[in-house]
Amino acid sequence: MTKQPKPSQPAHGKENPSAHRSFHPDEYAPDEGPGRTVSKDEAGNPHGKPAESRGARGEDQSKDSGEKGMHDLGPRGRSQRPSGTKDASASTGVDPQDPPGKRSGR
Repeated sequence: MTKQPKPSQPAHGKENPSAHRSFHPDEYAPDEGPGRTVSKDEAGNPHGKPAESRGARGEDQSKDSGEKGMHDLGPRGRSQRPSGTKDASASTGVDPQDPPGKRSGR
């Protein structure tokens, strides 16, 4: 006769004993320990003053980027996400296919 594995769920109407212990820590959790001692190197602000970001936000970077070959078409759709196109002069490939100034639909 083979052994039947224990079911992962308790029988209907019975509480899982592990769940009971988890939701009643005041009964089952051990007392708090003494904690740790903070060293003098950690005391105060060990990481120094927070740095200020010098970069522009992504939204501000994309506005009027002035990059050669890039054409802004303004916000599109309900989300109002920015959209645009580029021509061959914006390509970094070896052999751009359309002449500079002509917009591609990509």
